[in-house]
Amino acid sequence: MTTPTARVGLSTISFRHRPLAEALRLIAETGAREIDLGAIPDVTDHVPVPFDGEPADYVRAIEAAGLRAGAVNTDPGDLNDPELSAQSLTAVIEPLVRLAAALGAALIVPAGRADHAPVLDHETDLDRIAENLGLISRLCATHQVRLLVEVLHHRRYVHTVADADALLARCAPEQFGVLFDVSHVVASAEDPLAWAHHLGDRIERVHLRDAVPGDLNLSLGAGDVDFPALVGTLEDQGFTGTYILELETHDVAEEDREQDVRRSRIEIAELLEPTL
Repeated sequence: MTTPTARVGLSTISFRHRPLAEALRLIAETGAREIDLGAIPDVTDHVPVPFDGEPADYVRAIEAAGLRAGAVNTDPGDLNDPELSAQSLTAVIEPLVRLAAALGAALIVPAGRADHAPVLDHETDLDRIAENLGLISRLCATHQVRLLVEVLHHRRYVHTVADADALLARCAPEQFGVLFDVSHVVASAEDPLAWAHHLGDRIERVHLRDAVPGDLNLSLGAGDVDFPALVGTLEDQGFTGTYILELETHDVAEEDREQDVRRSRIEIAELLEPTL
């Protein structure tokens, strides 16, 4: 049986400027046991993309730290770019899917390029993203890997609830689950509680960080997110997955990061188990 405390994990992105081995050690020292493995070129090099490493090396490193990987969080490219061919996308995604499979983890991808402007036009761009997510989903299914999509991402093409819902309407729930990142929802000036309630059981994993409209890189307590209300909403509607602290925070000095990560994990764990 998974204890409430065990449901609060950490992304290696929380220590994105540290070598992977150090990040794993620091995460383990918090008492966390589940991680997201960062594989986003503009954020961290914990997993390089394109990936040509040995999955077994990552399995050994994570197991040696006493951890398990729940997801590999990556950026495979601009999914609304009409010039991104199926062959090119497959070449980037397949090695990452193999890594996720070796780890027994899901694969997380965002929806669209890091630009709010369409490549062609809005409907065509959404259709193209849905088409590419279908391809990624099929590649994941071949290796028994669950695909999760960060459908709403403040810095990506799909950055509003309306557009995220429009994309989800184009895709069957069987294709992928939703990665719900509250900081991106709040940074986009949307209501995270209302959207979480609307999504219901399509939410399969949750990322936590604080935010205000326009700024998604704040430490817990420094922004507008009502974490007790969010966790309460998710728990009340039957969410049983993992809450991952993805603390890519820009308001915390690097020398204070370890202490802030420990504090943040305790605060979220106490929402699930108040007697901690």
